[in-house]
Amino acid sequence: MSSIDEFLEYSNQVLNANIGYRSKRIIDKVKSIKKLNDTSNLRDFEEFINLIELDTGVIAGKNNATNICSVLRSKAIELNISRQAMEIFNTLRAESSELNITEFLKKINVVDACAFRTKERDMTDNQKPLRLSISNNIDEFLMKHALPTEAIINRYSTYLAYKTCEDIKKIKKDIIEKVKNFVRNTLIRKAIREKTNNFLGVYPQPAQTDIDDFIKHIQLSNPDIQKDELRQQILNEIFYDKLSESRDMDGPTVLALEESTEFAQLLDIISTYNDKKDIIMEMRRQGIFYLIEDEKGVSDKLLDEYIGLIGKIHGIV
Repeated sequence: MSSIDEFLEYSNQVLNANIGYRSKRIIDKVKSIKKLNDTSNLRDFEEFINLIELDTGVIAGKNNATNICSVLRSKAIELNISRQAMEIFNTLRAESSELNITEFLKKINVVDACAFRTKERDMTDNQKPLRLSISNNIDEFLMKHALPTEAIINRYSTYLAYKTCEDIKKIKKDIIEKVKNFVRNTLIRKAIREKTNNFLGVYPQPAQTDIDDFIKHIQLSNPDIQKDELRQQILNEIFYDKLSESRDMDGPTVLALEESTEFAQLLDIISTYNDKKDIIMEMRRQGIFYLIEDEKGVSDKLLDEYIGLIGKIHGIV
């Protein structure tokens, strides 16, 4: 089945489910005015759907027509990506080098796709078809790639930008910021867990005063962490089994990161090299240099924080 036939059949199904037997008459009328073929682009689909929306609005009302046609627009975009872009995308994705994002978007006419989405993006929240938010997409991506290389982030940013018509640089920045936060939170939790284990080794059944003193000691050495959050985590480590409730509270992405081989490699890099230049070089080689990078380049603050936290994990500081 060609993409055009698939789209027309899908349109018939959607319209029939919403307005019944009159759907075929509308489709046939629109086909007589605007023909679609294998060379049709998104602008052609837009004209076709606009005509459907006009006639459907007369029967079902403007809001219902908008909802119905937003589904058709999503299908048209899906088919257009499949027909025109996926071969290019898969070819580039298989390459070990980073994507040439500008060239990729030029080839798949992303501007046309984004213009085509305008009507859908202007709808109210109640009218929008169900779909994952960009944030949820990123979270799902990070569940599969706990500590992705920058090349993987570039590829996914390109894909998600085309899918949502959002700015690539913003999506990439959002992903990197999330990864940095996950790494930092995981290091903090791991360091606290190690210190708590040491504390429990000395005080297997600690009194409340022992616990309070221990919490104050940890808070003094971690002043930038919210006190309530820090206290709660320490109490979780003391009173709950680490393999059940305590670890569940960390969140699935943090747990996925802590248990990943990539995270173990990060710990190894920073623990092995004494010279910051060697750490930077190795992180660049591993494709995770972005973890210690800000707008100005290498961030000594970020690097020092990682070194300090990993030192606490190993009991060095």
